Amino acid sequence: MTAPIVRVATLLLVWLAAVFAITELTGWLFAWPAAFGGWRVGSIALYGPGQFLGWRGLLAPGHRWIIDGAAVVSGLCALALAVRVVLDLRGTRRPGFGSGRWATRTDVRRSGLLGGGRR
Repeated sequence: MTAPIVRVATLLLVWLAAVFAITELTGWLFAWPAAFGGWRVGSIALYGPGQFLGWRGLLAPGHRWIIDGAAVVSGLCALALAVRVVLDLRGTRRPGFGSGRWATRTDVRRSGLLGGGRR
């Protein structure tokens, strides 16, 4: 079982990867304009996670909804991962595996579930 801090750090990295992908997709939608900055690699640009938040003022009012949508999707990713963290920290309520959980044929027969057990 991993420590809770390791699970939280892993989910934080997953969220950063998701925000990076959202940022790159947003840049792709606008064909990676030079005004967005970023690190130019050939005809495309690589952006830092969440860099799209600074692009809203560079866009025409009719295109700002794309930045708003990217921000909402990033927030929903964070919310989903936060729920996952809370569920992980609460633990599981299922019984453990092993002899405490699984019954043998003899145990079932003794319990009387098959009709041939104790009377």
